[in-house]
Amino acid sequence: MIIILTGVSGCGKTTIGKLLATKLNAPFYDADDFHPNINIQKMSNNEALSDEDRLPWLTLLAENIKFWNSQGNAILACSALKESYRKILMPIGINIKWVFLKGEFDLINQRLNQRTNHYMKSGLLKSQYEDLEVPNYAFTIDINNNPDFIVNQIMSNVQHNQKSSIGVFGLGVMGKSLSLNLAKNGFIVSVYNRIALGEEKVVSKFLESNRKYENIFGFTELEEFIQSIETPRKILIMIQAGSVIDEVLEQLIPLLSKDDIIMDGGNSYYLNTNKRNKFLKKYQINFIGCGISGGEEGALKGPSLMPGGNEKSYQEIAPILNKIAAVDKKNNPCCSYIGSEGAGHFVKMVHNGIEYAEMQLIAEVYTFLKSSKDNLEIARILSKWNSQDLSSYLLEITVNILKRKRGNEFMLNAILDAAENKGTGSWSSNAALNLGTVNTMMTSAVFMRYISSFKEKRIQLSGLINHKVQKEKSLNIKSLKKAYRFARIINHHQGFELMQMASKEYNWNLNLSEIARIWTNGCIIRSGFMETLVDILKKNDSCLDDQILLNILVKSERGITKCISASLNNRIVFDSFYAAYNYWIAMTTKNLSANLIQAQRDYFGAHMFQFTNDSSKKYHHINWLEND
Repeated sequence: MIIILTGVSGCGKTTIGKLLATKLNAPFYDADDFHPNINIQKMSNNEALSDEDRLPWLTLLAENIKFWNSQGNAILACSALKESYRKILMPIGINIKWVFLKGEFDLINQRLNQRTNHYMKSGLLKSQYEDLEVPNYAFTIDINNNPDFIVNQIMSNVQHNQKSSIGVFGLGVMGKSLSLNLAKNGFIVSVYNRIALGEEKVVSKFLESNRKYENIFGFTELEEFIQSIETPRKILIMIQAGSVIDEVLEQLIPLLSKDDIIMDGGNSYYLNTNKRNKFLKKYQINFIGCGISGGEEGALKGPSLMPGGNEKSYQEIAPILNKIAAVDKKNNPCCSYIGSEGAGHFVKMVHNGIEYAEMQLIAEVYTFLKSSKDNLEIARILSKWNSQDLSSYLLEITVNILKRKRGNEFMLNAILDAAENKGTGSWSSNAALNLGTVNTMMTSAVFMRYISSFKEKRIQLSGLINHKVQKEKSLNIKSLKKAYRFARIINHHQGFELMQMASKEYNWNLNLSEIARIWTNGCIIRSGFMETLVDILKKNDSCLDDQILLNILVKSERGITKCISASLNNRIVFDSFYAAYNYWIAMTTKNLSANLIQAQRDYFGAHMFQFTNDSSKKYHHINWLEND
């Protein structure tokens, strides 16, 4: 939305505009700054501008209004005294709110006489009043009031008469944080939550605790919520993934109109997103599956956003998404169109798979180190790593976790060692199996979470094992650091390979470098290495095609083998590191044992095989009990 403050010179457009821009967290522009020099010269000489003089100025402003609108909200101070001028400033499809600052001639003349260093002199005021055509559609307010009162009245009028830019359906942790993010970025937001048992006061409590945001409006009646949103409506669903999404869509369809946009911001399974996309097309309603990473804090301060679906619909909602997203080091939003149908949710699923493996690697490093070091010593080691090339958000929070105490005890030591999961990790494993690619590290991390949940059985079996765990004294921290660097490269490689395979299978045309870029801030797996991958994936289809990364893996191999050996000698769980190493060894081995597997398959099932050095690549079957 663009708010244009209009009125004669000296009515306070700039003062009010700047105050209003601060309130709405929107950019402010003064139309006077866009006048060509020839106009400024004329006005400085007390010469009134003609319509011909103003036309280039108004045309330039109109073009800028289109651009500002594409970026979100904006405030413009512009005299625009005649209706013909205002028509030029109202491009088709742009939502403009006009505010007319009304003041008596004598008061404004006095203000102009007190103003210094401005080309507009009081001598031209009479001609402005002669030209003035008061817009009957504008919100009019008397400038005799103090500026704060005027701004509050404008805010109240805009919010009560202006429909919301977007609606948020569901006020869970993420829904609340995203609503506040939208509001603090100047968007008018409608929020909805059901009033089922236990949720009767969710909306009222949310509004009460966030009273400073006058641009949030709450609803518990679905039809009122829908009607409060400007068309084409943009609705962000923030509820638990699963069949409940389909139930909500069924409720929304009768209330929506052609070209409305529904965006699912949860961790939905990408194949379900594909189905929902096709389903809503029948009703001419657009569906976007948007991966959102960053947790509660990211949602509030700026997440990484991965929208997929109809590209035209994405362009409609992009100004909103770009405004609330985190920004990279070049100040570009960590949001980008991913691809059609469920591409956005697929990429978020892989993000979570990489996250699973990254967390497991750090957990295994911690397990390794705690055999000989206390939490503070481990924190110092990881803090040093985090200040170098291994820096990451997950390493950063791990350091903070290790140092946190409850009384005289470390908090971490009091937490039950049974990790939970929400399914996205296992979905990544299933996707790799279905697409015929490898993500052994993600799968290892998922299985380790499963094993951790069998706490009682683990306690029982551990009591049957007569084994004393020795403290590892000979561990070389440099080797562990090399092993960690090695495993992280393999983990990211497997994740991006999985996306590459999906891109080919579903014709998504994923831009892996761009995906890495939007993962450099806002998301859980942001890291220094992710920033490196942005450039690597511009030049290569695979991480292993990059000579620098390949050299690091080769040079780090000795370090990871030392750590694996030490883990075996000391009975330390090191599964994700094993997965990384075994993948590397297999991928760099010219001849694997799969020839025997092919022979076995042909023996018992006549599945056939190919001969080496056979350019025809024909398949053969033989009777294995007969010799040729």
